[in-house]
Amino acid sequence: MRLGITIVICTYNGAKLLPETIRHIASQRISSYIKWEVLVVDNASTDNTSEVVLEEWEKQGQPTQLHLFHQPRQGLTYARELALSHSKYEFVLFCDDDNWLCPDYLNLAYQLMLSHPEIGVLGGNGELVFESPPPKWAIGHGFFANGPQAKTPGPVSRQFVYGAGCVIRKSAYETLLHAGFRPLLTDRVAGTLTAGGDYELCYAIAMAGYSIWYEDKLKFKHFMPTTRLNWDYFTRFISEGSKCFEVIMPYRIHVNMGCRSSITFWLMCMRIAGSYFMKSLPLLATRLFLPADSETAKLNAIKLVSLKTKLYSFKNYKVMKLNFDSIIKFHEENLQKIKRQQHIGSLFNVQATRCADSDLNHLLLVLINIYIKIS
Repeated sequence: MRLGITIVICTYNGAKLLPETIRHIASQRISSYIKWEVLVVDNASTDNTSEVVLEEWEKQGQPTQLHLFHQPRQGLTYARELALSHSKYEFVLFCDDDNWLCPDYLNLAYQLMLSHPEIGVLGGNGELVFESPPPKWAIGHGFFANGPQAKTPGPVSRQFVYGAGCVIRKSAYETLLHAGFRPLLTDRVAGTLTAGGDYELCYAIAMAGYSIWYEDKLKFKHFMPTTRLNWDYFTRFISEGSKCFEVIMPYRIHVNMGCRSSITFWLMCMRIAGSYFMKSLPLLATRLFLPADSETAKLNAIKLVSLKTKLYSFKNYKVMKLNFDSIIKFHEENLQKIKRQQHIGSLFNVQATRCADSDLNHLLLVLINIYIKIS
């Protein structure tokens, strides 16, 4: 795998957002020895996204190549897959079309990934930037892929980071492909607000034996247009985004909690559902005493919508169980087989190196003996 970093932007109808995102990429302070490229995937846009991308990059006068691809199959997961298949370099940075990377983002990400080969996915710290003054209910939470992702930099115990600004080790992803990995989620599709593809990829890479890391120094701005600060949009965002729970919950129970059997899966589902129910009770009680249109009431309602959607997902327990079985099979059969093959390959390489060293030592002794006899 070639050392370097590929910046990937997957976008749908991002013509208005992309110019500023591209300007921040072009302004990166990158060490001369780091090879890099920019790859944009137009995910079946209906506006002039592709034209804007090419025009804006040309304006920047950057010698670095920008490659534009079109993915007619709508879905962020499919766009990411296309990007990963065409990326030239070992490190792949996913920059959303509304992310403004700080000037040293690439440099720092490259150095961290190079210095820590155990990292499969590396996450950063997004700071919200609002087009217009936000209502109080729109701030103070992490629903928009923003804020610190752990208390300290390093491995993340929950085994996932948000997709915005994350860096993936391509060889880790290719290990999944060789094992037959097929995502269960399509992630964001056109104008829908479904989500979770980034979490699924993190969990899968963790199952492959890699660490999921967070680095607080990886800073970027996450631009929030006024259209996303609409109350109806936001509640839909929370509700539709939580539908991925049928897939993410089985991953969480297996990867984070170590569950492998049907009975432990059922017990953990009951335990988690019970905890969500208990968390909702004080919110329901508080709602009775809050003015209906107050900012506090709306923030309370957001938390309730999130918990309610997650609780409802347990109604589809049979689907969750099927997903759990699929995850277990992939991990314990496919991935373990690939790991065994890799282990055998590494042992063979070590043995070959030892044989080569032995041959060199023997040759050296022969030469020394000849020299002694001649002298």
